[in-house]
Amino acid sequence: MASGKVHFEVFLKKHPKAEWVLVEALNERSDAINLADRLVAKMPRGSARVARETWNDASGTFSTVTIHEVGAERFSVPDAKTGEATLPCVTPEDLAGPAARDTVRRALAPWLERQEICPLELLYRPDMAEALDACESDLQHAIQKVAIARSQNSDASVHAYVRLLTELVERAIEKARKDAKRKAQDPRNASFRELTEKIHAEGSAETRLRRAIAERLANASGMARKAEMLLDFHDDLPDDPDARAFAAKEADAFLAEMLSFDRALNQILGQSRDLGSHVERLTSVFAGTQTHPSMTAAPDNARRLASKFAASQLPDSKGEIARRVLEALRQPKRFKPDNVLEEIALARSLAQRLIAASGDHLNPQALVEAFTVRSARLLSPESVEEALKDAATPAEEITRLLSMEDNLVGEQNKVKLATYVRAKLSSQKSVSWFVKGPGQPFERLATLASLQKRALKGTFPEAAKLEMSDAFDQLGVAIIHDNKLFERITASNLPALDRAAGLLRLAAQDILPLGRCQQDAQARAMRLLSSEMGRAEARAENGPAKLQELQGLLARIQPAPRPSAPAEIADPVPAGDQA
Repeated sequence: MASGKVHFEVFLKKHPKAEWVLVEALNERSDAINLADRLVAKMPRGSARVARETWNDASGTFSTVTIHEVGAERFSVPDAKTGEATLPCVTPEDLAGPAARDTVRRALAPWLERQEICPLELLYRPDMAEALDACESDLQHAIQKVAIARSQNSDASVHAYVRLLTELVERAIEKARKDAKRKAQDPRNASFRELTEKIHAEGSAETRLRRAIAERLANASGMARKAEMLLDFHDDLPDDPDARAFAAKEADAFLAEMLSFDRALNQILGQSRDLGSHVERLTSVFAGTQTHPSMTAAPDNARRLASKFAASQLPDSKGEIARRVLEALRQPKRFKPDNVLEEIALARSLAQRLIAASGDHLNPQALVEAFTVRSARLLSPESVEEALKDAATPAEEITRLLSMEDNLVGEQNKVKLATYVRAKLSSQKSVSWFVKGPGQPFERLATLASLQKRALKGTFPEAAKLEMSDAFDQLGVAIIHDNKLFERITASNLPALDRAAGLLRLAAQDILPLGRCQQDAQARAMRLLSSEMGRAEARAENGPAKLQELQGLLARIQPAPRPSAPAEIADPVPAGDQA
């Protein structure tokens, strides 16, 4: 069993021209490898791979290692790379682009957090460029990380990229030194509105405004205070439409980078008692909902941010919050560590709210993939055992399992849940309770039929429904056989047509599970109807009325489910749930 910080992701490429798609995230290495092999067996032109994902608390990211590959599209060990290294950033000015700044943020995250600055501050504050140059180990480590990542997708070596990146960084630091020698041109005591109007009117606007914002942020104590200042800047925009759009864009760019760091985000949102509460508040802020219960104790700055998102402002910051939502959903931590049923309900609520709020900033497909991974973790044997621990009867255990289905995302997850249901139905505990438990046998039989009906109405894959339906039916047959229920009816002293009607009522009134239970009742009724006694009663005075009742009961009997095509469910029963 993998620990809670490790899971295994299965990716599928259906044919050579297709894209790699995440199929499932599983806790067990063997389950993931078996699933990859089964997928390729069903798709001869396809390929699959299994990646081991390990959560790193320090960096707040997953480290990925491919552990299994099958099919034509497997990775191979490359030969020695001799190609020329190239970078999208050619000059120091190129480092100010959004993609380059994101790379800086990821590569220098620990150092930036210690200094409590964002990448834009680093690029437009010469003192911070000098400070980074003095931290040689941090800088070299960052260059090494970027070089390795670039080399993996090119024919140039890591060393070639290190050399190219080092030259670019040295030129950027030298440029910062030259900028530091220039005299300040912008008024320091002016309001943000006045400052922006002046810079916009004089030209060379972007670089000057960024330098001015970075200079003002340098006086703030910590990232959270800087984020608050940027919200204040956004409240103090010029009236002129062009200057207003220009100032709003730059304030938004700085704020989005601040929000990419946990230190700033957590202070803006406020402390949460668990990951579930944190994601709830993140979702409320993203959706611009200030009245949701999760915002009751939220700080004023969280409400300010939500208000601006509701007004379709700060698009870069909203995109960053969307990224943080997805990042939180993918974390291995539980939403509600003390209550798995509450966690399941919360996951469903969040999924509905986020899908409703998704759009340009939040891709619905990315949400589905994130909730699929989280759903897989909710189906670990430990989580399922916790969900069932207080159930009073096997019937309640099965009810709880079926209630989980509405809150799960991903076909494979629903197939896995179905295996839990089948295992529970076949366990000795369940068989003993349903066959010989408290109350009348027909009451337990009706309970079983109701649970079967609920399973068939769910969104399980068809093959899983058929497997579960058969398991319910098998247990129903055991109840009928061990308690001799049909024999008691057929051997009674009632008229033959009344006995036939009694058997058909069991099937028509949903007391019997679909399948052999109903078929047996119907066959016994037909034998009574065609017997000598039954024919004689049919010719009696009240015979036509009884026959009409029998026809009505037959019309109400629901046919047993049948497979529309051959299907197979090969997922093993999760360990620890066998009787």
